[in-house]
Amino acid sequence: MNRGVSLTKEFTLTDIDHKLIELALEEDLSVDYIDCTTDKLFMSHNHQATARVINKQNKPIVVCGMVVVEQLFKILNIDYLIQPLHSDGDTVSPGDEIFSVHTDTGSILRLERTILNFLRHLSGVSTLTAEFTSKIKDYQTKILDTRKTTPGMRHLEKYATKCGGAVNHRFGLYDEMMIKDTHIDALGGMAETLSILAQQENTNHKVTVEVRHQNELKTLIEYGKNIVDQVLLDNMTIAELAKCVDLAKPYFITEASGNLNLQTIIDIAKTGVDYASVGQITHSAPQVDLAMVMI
Repeated sequence: MNRGVSLTKEFTLTDIDHKLIELALEEDLSVDYIDCTTDKLFMSHNHQATARVINKQNKPIVVCGMVVVEQLFKILNIDYLIQPLHSDGDTVSPGDEIFSVHTDTGSILRLERTILNFLRHLSGVSTLTAEFTSKIKDYQTKILDTRKTTPGMRHLEKYATKCGGAVNHRFGLYDEMMIKDTHIDALGGMAETLSILAQQENTNHKVTVEVRHQNELKTLIEYGKNIVDQVLLDNMTIAELAKCVDLAKPYFITEASGNLNLQTIIDIAKTGVDYASVGQITHSAPQVDLAMVMI
């Protein structure tokens, strides 16, 4: 029997992802992969079945998590055949089938909840992200994700935001310099912080600096325009954000942050800001309703 087909778009599981998927499976089956109900009822039967996963939401969703589905079947080292109707990043209408899988019945029963847990969560992230990106499709502003992710799931959740149309922001503290208000306050202010930054050797990291008001921005422009790449305009009113975007545009890439939501995102995009970082798409995305049905 064939092992299935690729259901993902430009994505490779990391070692952390593999460990997470194995832990999720062990959570249900223990390290010995025991399903005491299924093991008793199907142990002596070579019973085959086909299961369909369908969208039970009353609205379209953006599916994400098919890469995890494949990995779960591979961990059990069984023959399976996946017939996909959709890939990660596709929009799935209410009631439509996402994929079907044919394998032994026991394996389907063992994996059902773990499959749905991953798919429901990751598709929830990609679906909410798509709502944000759709709202501002007529503007230049792009949605950024954040580090406000579920511990251990950052890579998968950021993959989900990408499936929903967002741009991936930094993955950790290691791949981009972001000088926040806490750094600035601890060092005595914006001018002092920029003076220290200017003395450092170039590490080839992108540098983003957070500002809270126009005075900080003016100091950043005066002392940092040759050493800073991006300015994070945090927790501003729409009016103040618009003024700061106009001031910053000649010198920096601009990013809006702080309590962004579906009600305010259009007004934020109208300011002309380059990016809007939205923690909600990962930390508060509701799961979508999916079902697995035996046929």
